[in-house]
Amino acid sequence: MQLVLAGMVLGVPPAMASTNDDLRCIAAISHSLATAETQQRAVLTTGMAYFVGRVEGAAPGTDIAAAVDRIKRAPDAQAVLERVGLSCAQQVLANTTLFARLDPAVARIEQNH
Repeated sequence: MQLVLAGMVLGVPPAMASTNDDLRCIAAISHSLATAETQQRAVLTTGMAYFVGRVEGAAPGTDIAAAVDRIKRAPDAQAVLERVGLSCAQQVLANTTLFARLDPAVARIEQNH
């Protein structure tokens, strides 16, 4: 509800307001992928797919690439992406238990990285 109200005050459509955090996570992961070691790339890509799915589910038709590009070009982008990165990783890790319940092989993949 707070996101919808914030969106109304800022003139942002409710769907976009509810996806801003997810878009920031996609941007943070994209930023990390640029320098990630090979073994980290699979985990980061999985995280990116998770957040892309959230955005597509909440706001179909969102131009995710353009939105992420705007976030990455913002004057304070480096600080914002570093600040949100840990929170985004925690969200993905929190869902790892669900993924592992769906397929126990997921837990073995995570242990190898």
